[in-house]
Amino acid sequence: MAYNRYKEEFINREISWLSFNERVLQEAKDPTVPLISRMRYLGIFSNNLDEFFKVRVATLQRARKMANRPIDPMDFEPAETLAEISRIVQEHQQEFDKVFQKLVKELARKKIFFINENELHAEQKNFCENYFEERVRPLLVPIMLSGKNMFPELRDDVIYLAIELGYKSKKNIAHYALIEVPKVLPRFVELPSEGDNRFVIFIDDIIRYRLRKVFGIFDYDIANAYTLKVTRDAELDMDDDISKSLVEKMSTGVHLRKKGQYVRLNYDQNMPPHFLEFILKKIRLKDIENVIAGGRYHNKKDLMSFPDFGNKELIFPPMPPLEHIDLKGKKSIIAEIAKKDILLHFPYHKFTHIVDLLREAAIDPHVKTIRITIYRAAKDSGIVNALVNAARNGKQVIVVVELQARFDEEHNIHLVNTLQEAGARVIPGVPGLKVHCKLILISRREAGRTVRYSHVGTGNFNEHTSRVYTDLSVLSCNREIGRELRRVFDFFENNFHRSVHRLLVLSPFSTRRKFNDLINNEIKNAQRGREAWIMIKLNNLVDASMIRKLYEASQEGVKIEMIIRGTCSLIPGIPGKSENIRVVSVVGRFLEHSRVIAFCNHGHHQVFISSADLMTRNLDFRVEVSLPILDPAVKHEILHFLKLQLSPQAKARIVDKSQSNHYLKPPQGKEIMDTQTATYNYYAKQNT
Repeated sequence: MAYNRYKEEFINREISWLSFNERVLQEAKDPTVPLISRMRYLGIFSNNLDEFFKVRVATLQRARKMANRPIDPMDFEPAETLAEISRIVQEHQQEFDKVFQKLVKELARKKIFFINENELHAEQKNFCENYFEERVRPLLVPIMLSGKNMFPELRDDVIYLAIELGYKSKKNIAHYALIEVPKVLPRFVELPSEGDNRFVIFIDDIIRYRLRKVFGIFDYDIANAYTLKVTRDAELDMDDDISKSLVEKMSTGVHLRKKGQYVRLNYDQNMPPHFLEFILKKIRLKDIENVIAGGRYHNKKDLMSFPDFGNKELIFPPMPPLEHIDLKGKKSIIAEIAKKDILLHFPYHKFTHIVDLLREAAIDPHVKTIRITIYRAAKDSGIVNALVNAARNGKQVIVVVELQARFDEEHNIHLVNTLQEAGARVIPGVPGLKVHCKLILISRREAGRTVRYSHVGTGNFNEHTSRVYTDLSVLSCNREIGRELRRVFDFFENNFHRSVHRLLVLSPFSTRRKFNDLINNEIKNAQRGREAWIMIKLNNLVDASMIRKLYEASQEGVKIEMIIRGTCSLIPGIPGKSENIRVVSVVGRFLEHSRVIAFCNHGHHQVFISSADLMTRNLDFRVEVSLPILDPAVKHEILHFLKLQLSPQAKARIVDKSQSNHYLKPPQGKEIMDTQTATYNYYAKQNT
């Protein structure tokens, strides 16, 4: 019987996510996307899939072992879901390989050639020999896989070459070995060019070329190498020892994660069956559906950094971040915020505006306190440097660092130590809740009273991701917003302190109730024959209760339009249930990360930006903040961009029951519009 990917009301969240990743793969196939940018989309697809296995597949495997019960209110069986995931991933892998080979041929037409170790001519051989001796060989640590040696723990996301060693004359394999491909070196090595012809080789193939030399102390004349890669469970296990601090527990948990259960093995399909069987036995991976055959090369996420060979025509044209029109050439950001609310829209605007705000606060003699929440920060963070500088300048700096930001735990532990050494007060999250909100509160003494300058945003304080994630930040000097943010930080400092907020909407306390009330208000207006609509832009929509509430609104005649980038468990277009709901997904050169919910409210539009998706974890198990937009100009600007992405001309996919990812068809005579380019041009025009 075919797998039922949807129940009566819901699309399976895992299958919906795979549909999103297929949209990324579609970008790699899109001839309107520059060629090398298409190659990089393959890297994004691969990286996404790795994280999916580390987190979601690993969770489903644990659920299956614990009696195979559903782990969400949508009632999907883990074993059935895992089987369907395996089927879809195999299909995607085959499509991926076809696209990769097609792009390799298209690169060749642009005089950029992939070659392997068997295609090198004399000059290239000499280059590879020197590169190997100088850069690669010092980093190689071959491990002999004999019966006596303990099989090594394979590291997550590392490329391994599994080696067969033997003799042609004896027609047998004498030894197996394993080589870890160094991650500190570029995966793609540019070889000397010949006229207009450019050449690139995988570093794996440079190792293959000199493989006999690696094992030179032996006299083997057979040395065959097969690529493999493992993915491990990314769940953190922390002990309950009350004598340990949270930082100590997290440090231990991060260390143990590196030895998490194997959840996937990718291998070269040319690997002999007996060698594959040997490896599977050693790593004790029994879930055969997650043993995935592929081509010669794995860890294709490295394609995200595929070189452009200096040919700028083959990548997206540059979109350098712009100065905000209200901050351009101004000496004091604080002084400009005092005049009016400011909307920053990344990556179109410079993220340095946020860094500069904190740098200004760090040296301003009237600033007394800086409070901030950090979920993910850049490795060389200007935000953290500004906070360190502020603490050293005698400011009271209070930083809420969420230690359990997945995959950033180790870095966040380092941040805690750095900030504490500088004299900042660090609050390592809230017990039982993740702090996911994006807040800054600067308190300044002006004319004998405290004036608060606020930041509420949808994205992390991270300079690197701000260049590729679309996010919104509102800077405000509104007194009520400042007072309510102060109460939020009071809660961080004293978890027993809960206060009522008139403007801010907080998870886990009021988000679910507030948005339910706002949807109910639209239902009442529709019942009275008034205009009633809701516009929603999110990363993910999977909470069963919120989906049912949206179905109810649709049934009462409320028009609902949504832009859902990733997982969408809601099924649009069901007669009698969701025919008034339309869902599209925008995947472009930037990752759509901003979250906005807007309500008609009988013509008095209410618009919220939020750190929260409509997922159970965001509504009930995290500290999230949604901000109502009070400034009419800012509200108008946000609604403009929502409508832009909902336009029938937008380059977007239709999200529906079939999960087929069909593109929107523009009206006759109209061209498809890249909404991200249109947004950039909107801001660029402001600055002219």
